[in-house]
Amino acid sequence: MTYLASTRRAAFSAIFGASFFAALPATAQDFPQRPIRVIVPCPAGGATDIMARILTKAVGARLGKPLIIENKPGAGTMTGLNELVSARPDGYTIGMVTSTMVLQPLYGSSRHEYPTALQPIAQVTVTPPVLVTGADTQWKTARELVDFAKANPKSIKYGITGFGNSSHIGPTQLARAAGIEIEAVSFDGGGVLLTALLGGHIAVSAGSTVDYKPHIEAGKLRPLLNFGPARSEDPLYKDVPTAKELGYDAEIVSWTGVAAPKGLPADVIAKLNEAFKAAMADREVADALSKLGSEPVYLDAEGFGARWASETVKLRQVVTETGILEIVKSQRQ
Repeated sequence: MTYLASTRRAAFSAIFGASFFAALPATAQDFPQRPIRVIVPCPAGGATDIMARILTKAVGARLGKPLIIENKPGAGTMTGLNELVSARPDGYTIGMVTSTMVLQPLYGSSRHEYPTALQPIAQVTVTPPVLVTGADTQWKTARELVDFAKANPKSIKYGITGFGNSSHIGPTQLARAAGIEIEAVSFDGGGVLLTALLGGHIAVSAGSTVDYKPHIEAGKLRPLLNFGPARSEDPLYKDVPTAKELGYDAEIVSWTGVAAPKGLPADVIAKLNEAFKAAMADREVADALSKLGSEPVYLDAEGFGARWASETVKLRQVVTETGILEIVKSQRQ
């Protein structure tokens, strides 16, 4: 073998070897070796975005590589979710997900069945919607509101941020359980809805404790009812009864977590999960999430995936029995 041929073969082997190892899945490497992209399917400055920024700083410190947020809002979070589904499953693209990812496929509005097209990593918070009214209204309790609605059918208008989401499901369940007729008014976003609520243009609204917290603290809104399975641990909401406490079969919870494209290697899932678990165990992180109005509730990948599956079944039944599924379909026609 000539020196030139030997040199060429050595060079080829080096190039091929480098390409081969670069192409190996993340399981064969010391993950992570570079920054991790985090898709947030919501606008910057919103609750999900703020949660993501709190978490990514803590998780990046534990993984030794930064987590870089990319806001991809649009189509009710589906723009970002679709990009997440299509990303390479190597651990270098993950994303924030909320409970809307379970609802969208039920209504036939999504390109993908997100609970099966994505890989759960960890749940980080739960946020039970609360029913609130303006501080100047006559209703001091949920029962007073229900009694008024019974005596004055269809006189109460409540705001929602979209037909079929949690702001619609909770009050619809309440109306069905209490035997009252109240009318939904849809707004294009939580900011517009909040302005209408504070201005007295609508009577009540069910939404995130995160969004309502500063206005309740300022004495402008009054919480009447919690749609969660138990009372909130937040001192601001701890005296607000649940719907079931009052005898109304109405329950829905919004949650936020982290997911990845389907096909992520098991050991990469485990490493990401460990990092988020450690971050959630950090008191500063938990306190920062609590101050937003959400409750830090960690679930690992297995538990989070089980929640996706169980809620798909549960919510399909709820939106069918309440007639919400038909309402959503009629709105799309």
